[in-house]
Amino acid sequence: MAAPAFLKSPKFIGGTIVVLWAVYVVYWNHRLDPINIRLFPLLKPMQLNVSSVIIGAAVFGCLATLTVQLFWRRGRSKNGSTAAIAPGARTNTVA
Repeated sequence: MAAPAFLKSPKFIGGTIVVLWAVYVVYWNHRLDPINIRLFPLLKPMQLNVSSVIIGAAVFGCLATLTVQLFWRRGRSKNGSTAAIAPGARTNTVA
């Protein structure tokens, strides 16, 4: 029985490696002692698992990247890449 074509694609193989690596990192860091984070000077420090910090950083990074891409694409005009030539203007420079 042959494997489906999508299993042989480089994107699927690379994505599988990245997902397995992320699961490995979260699983082995889940066993570490919690860390104390003091966000404000007078409040009690928060205890967070290392895996939750890693997952939170990844989610924040993804959302920040998507937000920057959204604003980057909205800033460009759709017809801004084509140069308009005034009617009656000469396009050749040779006399």
